[in-house]
Amino acid sequence: MPNHLLHHQLTNTSWRCPEKEAVIAVDRSISYQELEERSNQLASVLMRAGVQKGDRVGIFLPKSIESLISLFAILKNGSTYVPIDPRLPSGRIEYILQNCDIACMISSSATLKKVLADLSDDLALKKVILTDWDGDENEKPEGHPQFIPWTSIRDEDGQRNPGPDIADVNPAYILYTSGSTGTPKGVAISHLNSLTFVNMAAEYFGIDTPDRLASFAPLHFDLSIFDIFTAVRQGASIVLVPEFYSTFPIRLAEYIDKQRVTVWNSVSSVLIMLVDMGKLEKCGFETLRLIHFSGDILPPRYLRELKSHMKNADFYNIYGQTEANSSMCYHIGAVPPGDHWKIPIGKPFPNFEVFAVNEDGRKISSPGQEGELYVKSSTVAVGYWNDGERTKERFTSNPLDPADASRCYKTGDIVKLDDKGNFVFVGRKDSMVKSRGYRIELNEIEIILNGHPLVRQAVAVAAPDEKIGHLVVGFASLVEGESLSEIDLLRYCQDRLPKYMVPESIHFLKRLPTTSSGKVDRKAMEKEALEG
Repeated sequence: MPNHLLHHQLTNTSWRCPEKEAVIAVDRSISYQELEERSNQLASVLMRAGVQKGDRVGIFLPKSIESLISLFAILKNGSTYVPIDPRLPSGRIEYILQNCDIACMISSSATLKKVLADLSDDLALKKVILTDWDGDENEKPEGHPQFIPWTSIRDEDGQRNPGPDIADVNPAYILYTSGSTGTPKGVAISHLNSLTFVNMAAEYFGIDTPDRLASFAPLHFDLSIFDIFTAVRQGASIVLVPEFYSTFPIRLAEYIDKQRVTVWNSVSSVLIMLVDMGKLEKCGFETLRLIHFSGDILPPRYLRELKSHMKNADFYNIYGQTEANSSMCYHIGAVPPGDHWKIPIGKPFPNFEVFAVNEDGRKISSPGQEGELYVKSSTVAVGYWNDGERTKERFTSNPLDPADASRCYKTGDIVKLDDKGNFVFVGRKDSMVKSRGYRIELNEIEIILNGHPLVRQAVAVAAPDEKIGHLVVGFASLVEGESLSEIDLLRYCQDRLPKYMVPESIHFLKRLPTTSSGKVDRKAMEKEALEG
């Protein structure tokens, strides 16, 4: 049977273990046979609606059984899935819809209502499949798109995939991340890019049919790729974690234990929250065998606490970017004493070549040397959707070998080597930081701050925080004679930025400090933010 596309993994597994639970939600589950058949049916609905090979289809749903059916149906139709966070400001949603020219959206009535109310009149959604509408004209939502009821899948043949044959270099999905120009970047990932990582990860971490992988990350976050596709490839079960559990750590800990989760994958800040407020001593975590964390610093004291409660688990610090997927890991054994140990990001996975280049263009090879990290692998993304300039800037030829035609991803991360050959993260070459697992481009926040009519000049800086990675703090000076409250400026940001990018606080200064060259003195404000 074919095995070179992401959705082939589902088809093959549905033949191998049809009755096995594929996706487990709080109140119900679906088998691999059902997931295969429902996604075949929805792929037929997409095809009948005129969605063609290569078209982009938006998934505008919280993670659910329906959203995973949608994901595989889109792939089977030869299309590209684009997960969109319903909590984004309307301006960002509108940008994504325009940037990748969404041909069809899969959503619920309540979620869609928010978008339709705020979209520009000249941006019309063409087709929308509604998961909670049965076709009753009396209950049809208001709006201009062609609405298609989810129940129409019942009329389709679920026994075969109706979609066209496509090459593995075709984009499977587009994930939008923070961009330095004030607009998100759509990272286009091909079937080959993704499946190269999935195949490696399944083998490297020994994922197998009895495993139950917790799926905590939302679909628009690249951590979801491991949870979903590695499980499907191996016939393991995907345990969907309700989004609101992220604010109820005790319930989250109990859910992990009750659902007999064997593999956990999240940003570090979630684990920190579990230690602080999850009452871990009440749970056994006997089935938990693998814990992956990434995105933020995990202080040693939290790691020790986690290991004391999750005694059967191996802990891995995972390093990667959306543009190249996870490329390195560090397996954590005994945690050294003290609180100043910086966990290495480790060594490259099999079939990955990772190297760092110093300012002289030479590869670093000795402990303590620093350089910018490059990733060379067939996991390196197609590029940024509809953005050739930024693609050319970050997806490059091999800087160490001009004759090498392979593409590399220039990460912008500065790293060094330790005495055991592990890479250790030093910092960002530019102003991008991580907070709560999200990548944040400080310049993007500054664009919003400086867009306020009463702001004369503003900057955003990041102060290290052991729990969430970084706290983002704004500094602003106002137009002469004008006044503006911190609350009003924060609300201005909330209307234009995702929640995780809104500054924790904003300080007003008569004038922003400058260096002797007249440039804004960011280090002075970073120091002030750090001090409080």
